[in-house]
Amino acid sequence: MISRTDEVRRIPVPSDDPNDPLKFSKWRKIGIVFTCCWFSNFSLLSLSGIGTFFNALFRLYLPAQTPSEIVGLATYSSMVMAFGCLGLLPLAIVFGRRPVFLLAILVAFGATIGAATSKGFHSHFVSRIFLGLATGATESLLPLIISDVTFLDERSFYFGVYWASQNAVSTGLIIALSYATAALSWRWFYWIFTITLAVGTIFVVFLSPETKFLRSPTAVNGQVVFTDEFGTTHILSNEEAEARFGDIQEHISSPTSTEMKSFLQNLKPFTKPTPGGLRAWLGVYGKILKCCTSPGVIFATMASSITLGIGIAITLIYNNLLVEDFHWSAGSVGLFNAGVIPACFLAMLYSGFVANKINLWLARRNGGVHKPEHHLVHLILPCITGAMGIIAIAETANAPQKHSVWGLLVGWAIYQFSFVCILITTTAFAAEVIPGSPGAAMVIVVGGKNVISFGASYGLTPMLQIYSYLTAFMILLGIYLGIFALGIPVYFLNNKWKKRVL
Repeated sequence: MISRTDEVRRIPVPSDDPNDPLKFSKWRKIGIVFTCCWFSNFSLLSLSGIGTFFNALFRLYLPAQTPSEIVGLATYSSMVMAFGCLGLLPLAIVFGRRPVFLLAILVAFGATIGAATSKGFHSHFVSRIFLGLATGATESLLPLIISDVTFLDERSFYFGVYWASQNAVSTGLIIALSYATAALSWRWFYWIFTITLAVGTIFVVFLSPETKFLRSPTAVNGQVVFTDEFGTTHILSNEEAEARFGDIQEHISSPTSTEMKSFLQNLKPFTKPTPGGLRAWLGVYGKILKCCTSPGVIFATMASSITLGIGIAITLIYNNLLVEDFHWSAGSVGLFNAGVIPACFLAMLYSGFVANKINLWLARRNGGVHKPEHHLVHLILPCITGAMGIIAIAETANAPQKHSVWGLLVGWAIYQFSFVCILITTTAFAAEVIPGSPGAAMVIVVGGKNVISFGASYGLTPMLQIYSYLTAFMILLGIYLGIFALGIPVYFLNNKWKKRVL
């Protein structure tokens, strides 16, 4: 925010309390973001990396379990991430970020031990369900913590680091893990994550203090800055703020008698619950349910869901294809993901720099006004490239004797480019599509996609028992294109919904 005297005012506006998370030192903030990235990378990889040793699991559990049940080790654990996301976020708003973060990482730590020592399919399955619930924190709680400690102008950088590290680091590690599990056993896959999550627990204890901080609406230069319970910062006019909050005090910096907490005080696992905790807890779900009626939010959730679901489905089959049809060694199958890293960087370039240029061009055509629906235009290219990736993988898998393995590798890299673009764009769209509740909308799009994607990922295995690879993937492609076609009416109709409902 720029003042009348050209002074830069950073928002949210820090309070006079020395314990305000916005006043943390740079290194302390880096430690918090690093801890969030650590848990995010290793918990997500402990879920998604199962594709590197599916062959071993089929040999172990067949014929006592059906192929669909074995595939459920991956699909069900991914689905319950949504329940973890929607369950942990309100708890963090009421009881604080630190105790919920500790709970999530301890549950994940225990779940990896349970999976590594499992005596049979069912104990393995239950352990992965708990792992999925804990990993749900990566899509709600951890972004909230990052929002707590950063100013608005810093968030794009820190969120970029957070989201990009999930893809880049995970891809590099999954290549190494395929060699490790082949040389040792699939149980060592979980033991490795037990070690990393134990280290992560130490990081949470010592590097991640409580960041929940209740901020009052603050008047600055004729406008009112307000941060909601989801960590989203709003800038309101005085009239809007008075209608919502009543009289607002101008921000004036003054000395405070509050003392800065000591290092030992910051190690306390619990803080005082938010006043009116039950009402706050119910209020979160109320806003989430209201956002579920928005055509824009529904479309963004469906688009990210089908893209994720098809991506998970592909990870369920590549191990068998590479080993059985292309005669790769079990230790080499992780190289299937080698093209993902450059694809992620290209996706960030397109969804950042190129998308901004498109937004500016569309805003000029709209009389200088940007509309949230302009983000939907960015989805045209990733929709097309995603379809190309699906077709390349389907055709190569259907006739491996006629095609090179490069059809799988290039198709997967192209598809990952599309997935990252779609994830970034739908999240940005959700952040703008409902001005009053952007945080709730993002929770639905980011967290809810894991539930809906379950249908696509789980449905592939039974389809392959009836149809060929080509037919099964063409069915998924038809659903994919049908969902993205809905973006056309949403572009024109979503604004009418906002005028009627908001």
